[in-house]
Amino acid sequence: MSDKRISFTMESECAALLKSICALKGISVSDHCYQLIRQDFQDDVCNNDQIRDLFLRGEYRPGSNAQALKEEVQARANA
Repeated sequence: MSDKRISFTMESECAALLKSICALKGISVSDHCYQLIRQDFQDDVCNNDQIRDLFLRGEYRPGSNAQALKEEVQARANA
């Protein structure tokens, strides 16, 4: 599975602030957004039964972040 590009629109002032914050952190805007979205997704998978069920039905590439999260969620369910 290949990576996919996602774009979104943001007000100029917010985009400038986001770029400045990322520069201070020494990370790219893409990496920063990915981290935020990944954390939100993990929270949803752990706290929302419908999203967890949808996620667990998926097939993910071995070694991927999604596969690691799936194994973690399944291990917690079996504990």
